[in-house]
Amino acid sequence: MLPRDCDPPTVSKADADAMPILMVALHSDKRSLLELSELADLVVKEQLQTIQDVSSVMIWGEKRYCMRLWLDPVKMSGYGITPMDVKNALDRENVELPSGTIEGNTTELEIRTLGQMHTTEEFNNLVIKHDGTKVIRFSDVGQAELSPRDIKSYMKMNGIPMVGVAVTPQPGANHINIANAVYDRMKLMQKDLPEDVGYEYGFDNTRFIRASINEVKTTLYEAFVLVILIIFLFLRDWRVTLIPCLVIPVSIVGSFFVMYMLGFSINVLSMLAVVLSVGLVVDDAIVMTENIYNRIEKGMTPLQAGARSCSPSYRPQSHCSACSYL
Repeated sequence: MLPRDCDPPTVSKADADAMPILMVALHSDKRSLLELSELADLVVKEQLQTIQDVSSVMIWGEKRYCMRLWLDPVKMSGYGITPMDVKNALDRENVELPSGTIEGNTTELEIRTLGQMHTTEEFNNLVIKHDGTKVIRFSDVGQAELSPRDIKSYMKMNGIPMVGVAVTPQPGANHINIANAVYDRMKLMQKDLPEDVGYEYGFDNTRFIRASINEVKTTLYEAFVLVILIIFLFLRDWRVTLIPCLVIPVSIVGSFFVMYMLGFSINVLSMLAVVLSVGLVVDDAIVMTENIYNRIEKGMTPLQAGARSCSPSYRPQSHCSACSYL
């Protein structure tokens, strides 16, 4: 039921508070911002918005083509022309309407009159007023210029005018996968862009997520190595050292498996929880291993030593952190 000249409706899935996670800035030392905006809209945006889990792609600092008409008040006063006369002439001449049809036995074709103006020459030759032998054109009272629609603002990066293409993810999407896909698409599009057009990444919020993940990996590696070294140096028994080497990876893998089964995502809070839990596991592994090994040296069997170390009814003479949790 919409009018025929209305654009087709679109449905977008996005969070009201969603923010862009990555921005690609296009720049060129030969092309204007109008040409860069056209490349960003027709080439870069069309490719990036097809990436999975991308909600929308916005163009920052975009410059759209606009025909700007500059009027000279002195010349208009000399010819007796008012701004309303120019507007009426534009409304009358710059229009495109159907002119009729051509009918045949099996076909029917519509005739369309191309009456819209597109170039500065056509606007300058627009007839504003004529009275008999005198014809007043727009070039007599002003000048048409093809320029950006918005001339008051533009975007700069490092002092260079640029056009930015910002990517906004869908709710619950994996930001790192989207960023990696953008990097791959930009490498493929590099051959389609002109040689004088380059691109940079204005910002990438996934760098903080990657840094958090790398920090967790570093913590896990350091904790794993420290546990092995401390237990082996103080107990000098490779069999005892082997137990934490198996317990720590199994507990970490088990934690991520439970998160996966329950549908939890890996984010900054979950990474912080993993770091804290690894610290507890490492601390308890060293204390409990040393406590059990001490009782084995006193003549207990491994089973009895483990039961005595973790029994709530047993209160050792030397208080340890492992028993304080029970």
